[in-house]
Amino acid sequence: MTLPDLYRAIAEHTGTFSCERIHKPQETKTVNFRHHIQPPAALGAPLPDVGQLRAFYATLGGVLLYHDTDSGDAARYIAPPAEWADLQEAFNGWTEHLSDEEREDILPDWIDHCLVVGETPHSGNYILMATDGECAGQVFEFDHDGFEFTHMADDLVDYVQRLLHLDSQVLANIASHMRFIDKNTGAQWWILEMNDNRGHRVCTQV
Repeated sequence: MTLPDLYRAIAEHTGTFSCERIHKPQETKTVNFRHHIQPPAALGAPLPDVGQLRAFYATLGGVLLYHDTDSGDAARYIAPPAEWADLQEAFNGWTEHLSDEEREDILPDWIDHCLVVGETPHSGNYILMATDGECAGQVFEFDHDGFEFTHMADDLVDYVQRLLHLDSQVLANIASHMRFIDKNTGAQWWILEMNDNRGHRVCTQV
């Protein structure tokens, strides 16, 4: 997929989450979602020539995926390069206490040569891109629960493209962090199903 095609795909993609209330499944609600694109911004320095980073950020300044206006929840956030340092610092908070032996056992070889390009909002989980070695350009998700590093895509364009066509496993992961908490009652909701304007339907349970 070309970058202009990806831009259009993100901008045009909308849909709904069908949800049930946690602990009260007889109550249901429908949540509308859409994605938000930030315009490209001037960069202080050239980006590494890996993972389609340069082309991506020449077209898209940043992307907030599956955003719900009412609660403010979103599934993933691909951040502008100006925000990477803050994301890196937050990610380092999970690893800086590890001993040398623990780092060798737990962390991947590319960890000292990666960019923290995004996050799962309000979760403590981050989106990483390796910049050196055999994995250069590949995108991984870090889940602090168990210190898991999961390979998600071969580059950033591939990563976002995959997120625009959810499967049950990824939707369940999204549901575990997006609870659409009601500001008045505190009610939380679990996603049962996603339906989009392309006719794609996916459930959290198969």
